Amino acid sequence: MDYRKYRCNLWERLGCLTAGTAVAAAIAWLFYRSWYGMVLVIPVNYLIVSYYKNKKRDERAKKLMIEFRDAIQAVAAALLAGYSIEHAWKEAEREIMDLYGKEAMITKELIQMNAEIKLNRNVEEILHDLAVRSGVEEIQSFAEIFGFAKRSGGDFPQIIRTTAARISAKIEVEREVDTVIAGKKLEGKIMSVMPFFILAYLNLASGEFIDPLYGNLAGVLVMSAALLVFVGAMAINRRISDIRV
Repeated sequence: MDYRKYRCNLWERLGCLTAGTAVAAAIAWLFYRSWYGMVLVIPVNYLIVSYYKNKKRDERAKKLMIEFRDAIQAVAAALLAGYSIEHAWKEAEREIMDLYGKEAMITKELIQMNAEIKLNRNVEEILHDLAVRSGVEEIQSFAEIFGFAKRSGGDFPQIIRTTAARISAKIEVEREVDTVIAGKKLEGKIMSVMPFFILAYLNLASGEFIDPLYGNLAGVLVMSAALLVFVGAMAINRRISDIRV
């Protein structure tokens, strides 16, 4: 599996399409009072699908990083118990299967890894392949260090423990950052939907006040500019709140 790309299933695609259609309909009525605005359903649906895919990909990458940390900790324990590096991954497979189950991402990767090890494929090559597919910086770093240590005879248990500690520290920092900015993210989401509510209120309570903005070229240009500013503000808000550790 290429973890750098997320593929939506049928239900996820239908959900995104429904959300995109609803947002496009709201924009068509609130900004243009015309169903011609429904032409926006195509770019809106594209943006929603892209956002959903990126979000699910990032969530999967975080989950894979946590599972990988537990896997290499199991490998380090097996090495300290006297197993060879190849057999240590097999022991890790048993522990991880008990911990996460057979359907977990890392369990499937370990099963595939041990099957390839039986075919005499080098462990470092298998790890390099996983690192490339994962798109996770920590896994990529571990694969590079592991390959160098195996060629030069490094201290595998210490290397693995150090990598696991780094991953754990990053996970903890990310959790702390998420906790600190959770309130700001909520404020950003509220501010993102406020223009819709304000326009809906004006249309329902004081429709004659904003009537000049509809049904003419000047009004279409003004509302289109307002919509672009609104979308730009949402993009800036998302970029500011998306803190990478």
